[in-house]
Amino acid sequence: MKKVHIGETKSQRIFSGKGFYVALALSLLAVGGAAWLGVNSAMDSLESPPPDLSNPTKIVEDTEWSLPETKAEVKTEDVKAPVTSVPENKADENQTKPNPPVVQGTMLPIDGKVLNPYSGDKVVKSKTLNEWVMHTGMDISAALSTPVKSMSGGTVKQIDNDDLWGTTITIEHANGIESYYANLKSAVNVKTGQSVNMGDVIGTIGENCDAERNEEAHLHFGVKKDGEWVDPLSVIK
Repeated sequence: MKKVHIGETKSQRIFSGKGFYVALALSLLAVGGAAWLGVNSAMDSLESPPPDLSNPTKIVEDTEWSLPETKAEVKTEDVKAPVTSVPENKADENQTKPNPPVVQGTMLPIDGKVLNPYSGDKVVKSKTLNEWVMHTGMDISAALSTPVKSMSGGTVKQIDNDDLWGTTITIEHANGIESYYANLKSAVNVKTGQSVNMGDVIGTIGENCDAERNEEAHLHFGVKKDGEWVDPLSVIK
């Protein structure tokens, strides 16, 4: 007869007899099953094909590594135009400045014979005034309405209708020189302040010079240098 100890549990009785071997067999079966499942899973993973390294795009698609498409937003208020510093006197530099007298060559205003030359400090008898006077210019013969040209480049300084010399144009040139054209028709081709070049037609020969009315038709042509009358031929080169 098998002995049963007082206080011995059912499980103790099983493990103390044949039941012990049955329990051991069940444990070995459980361990073997777990091992078989692990080996089978490993084999499945080895049978899967390796990734195709020649096609990176496919790898990215399969693994879903693509980056989200995002756009940077630039706020208008954050964009500032470049600041350019402007000198304070820049506006003054851009203002229109009067053109200085043009430096050019010189020429006689008309072609013709000299009726009365420049007399300088000497006095000569005036046919019209019947007096001895200094002739401050030269008289060049020319028919009525003959075009009169500027002797050089310059600026029209003044246009006068003189009682003795008739319509007279004064032109300011460079180097302190001024030229005078008297006995012109009242309808002239220029205006005060106008720039002219050498050879520009400024008017035509008239017959309103009372100081030399008894002379044949001519141009009274005078030249000043630094405010003093000089021989016009001395500046014609």
